[in-house]
Amino acid sequence: MLDRRQLLHLTAGAAVAAGLPGLTPAMAAAPADHPRQPRTPAEAQHIYARLVGDLSGKTVFFYNNGAVWGFLPQADDLTVDSFAKHIYGSSGIAARKMRLEKDGSITVRQKFWAFYRDAQTDVITDKIANPYTGVVDTAKPMTGKVGEHLLAAPADMLLRRAGGRAFVSTSGVARINPGGIPWYKLEGTLENFACLAHDLDDLAQTHVPCTSSLNVVAEWQTWTNMHGKPGHILFKVDGVPILDADELPEDTIQAIDRFFPGELAEVRGWKM
Repeated sequence: MLDRRQLLHLTAGAAVAAGLPGLTPAMAAAPADHPRQPRTPAEAQHIYARLVGDLSGKTVFFYNNGAVWGFLPQADDLTVDSFAKHIYGSSGIAARKMRLEKDGSITVRQKFWAFYRDAQTDVITDKIANPYTGVVDTAKPMTGKVGEHLLAAPADMLLRRAGGRAFVSTSGVARINPGGIPWYKLEGTLENFACLAHDLDDLAQTHVPCTSSLNVVAEWQTWTNMHGKPGHILFKVDGVPILDADELPEDTIQAIDRFFPGELAEVRGWKM
């Protein structure tokens, strides 16, 4: 799950937009019913930063929860049960602390945790029963090293409005090698956010409360030993930013303490 899982709202796109200006007054003053679009990578970067983090420097814990399904290619004799199977559930947290630099770029420190859930019980686990092979696979929870870098500008950002709300969408396609395998994986990512339009328009508001939806279409995960088998997985999670780690789900806090003791306490103590 690593690359898309690092995505678990860690980054959204491609090019780093360093040294570019932020949002412009003209953009903020657009009519309320106008689906304003970011005109530069920096404008897209600042919108994204305020959705997934806080430009004031407060640590934001972006929590997500969802499921992964497998899909086989269309065939005339394919049954519904064979076409789609729920493989496992998923929960993840991306802790993020941001700093707005004088040149307009954004430095972000981040840390992530990702966990698998049993498809039947929804309990966090490191053992997943593969409905395609009948094998119980080891699916280890993941954590990332604390890293600090310039925030990337999300690709193909589109902004729409309806009923006092704003809808922000991004998309991207990647060919990656996560390491440990001799082939490349193709992944398509669609990431969407919903928030109140007046929150997004208020440029003095360094964080915009929102909900998110992340969809990734990808090859079978390596640990399933299904490379080359026709079909793909759909990784679908919904998320929300949380400003206090104590408000994270108790089972997820317990999972971090169980599999990665001390890491949450380290993030709680971040200074920048």
